[in-house]
Amino acid sequence: MRALVTRARDVLEVEELPEPVPAAGEVKVRLVATGVCHTDLSVLQGHLPTPRPMVLGHEGGGVVEEVGPEVTDVAVGDHVICSIITSCGTCFQCLRGDVPLCERAVTFAGTMPDGTTRLKSKDEDVYTLFCQGTLAEYAVVPASAVVVVPATVQLDALAGLGCAFSTGLGASMIRATVRPGSSVVVIGAGGVGLATMMGAKAMGATQVIAVDLAQHKLNKATSLAVADETIEGTGDEVVARVLELTGERGADYAFDAVGANGTLETAMRSTRPGGEAVAIGVMDSSVTATFDLFTFLMHKRRTGTYAGSIVPKRDIPMFVDLHQQGILKLDTLVDARFSLDEAPRAFERLAANDITKGVVLL
Repeated sequence: MRALVTRARDVLEVEELPEPVPAAGEVKVRLVATGVCHTDLSVLQGHLPTPRPMVLGHEGGGVVEEVGPEVTDVAVGDHVICSIITSCGTCFQCLRGDVPLCERAVTFAGTMPDGTTRLKSKDEDVYTLFCQGTLAEYAVVPASAVVVVPATVQLDALAGLGCAFSTGLGASMIRATVRPGSSVVVIGAGGVGLATMMGAKAMGATQVIAVDLAQHKLNKATSLAVADETIEGTGDEVVARVLELTGERGADYAFDAVGANGTLETAMRSTRPGGEAVAIGVMDSSVTATFDLFTFLMHKRRTGTYAGSIVPKRDIPMFVDLHQQGILKLDTLVDARFSLDEAPRAFERLAANDITKGVVLL
């Protein structure tokens, strides 16, 4: 099969690899579409520690080709979305319902949960990102991360539910549970940020303020009707403008969809006393945040979310249903499509901020 492999920092090449074979509890998926995510880019650029060679891609949508032993809730021919959240179902976190925090998840290790790989290049192990590696014609994914969706939905429009879309939607709809009539600030108007805004609107937020450094991204937030106001800037200027737009009180909720130095502090300062700030992502593993304790004592809440805090088999079908109803117009977030051979160009455009959400069609 053909797969997009990175063997060195900033190097991507399409290689021929043997097709993977599913083990117990695993599913082989023939990929139809895979989203191009900033996390893939961070791995490619060396900002996140991962082994190589690695097949990138962790927002896969496709059709089940084969199921391994012990798989009972997915069948050959099912149309599926592959989530970055894998769960064992038996650890402390899984048993208490915090599925995204599964203690046996391997995230950036490049292996399956059992510590082995399903891909080889001759005698060399080839690793996969988030137990997926979906920038390839086929992928083997843990069954716990495979979510069946209606065969009528366009997989290229929904592939982002594997990570970016679910992360943004989950942040505002599940982790924070935005209340109707609320004011919301979202720092970062990329794919995750736009999904956060869309989720906040679906929850009944009446004032959504988008913040970014790129005017074309703010223009998109406005054109999609997910933002009521926009702010181009950082730090103090953002806080001052948010206060102005919210009657000098501050927003009920602020989401940091960037995760750069200073962005979470800006989110926290933009909330009113009693408000909530949510950290969604991190641009670099070295990023830290510092807070003024007295301001924090004003009943402010600060929390984080991994992958939107969703339970994939419960929440992704809900997102798909809302998409089919026209409440979550997820297809409008996709603004570029590429072939597998064009995938290196997709990453270049993502790094240059030329696209919001790209999808590779396989």
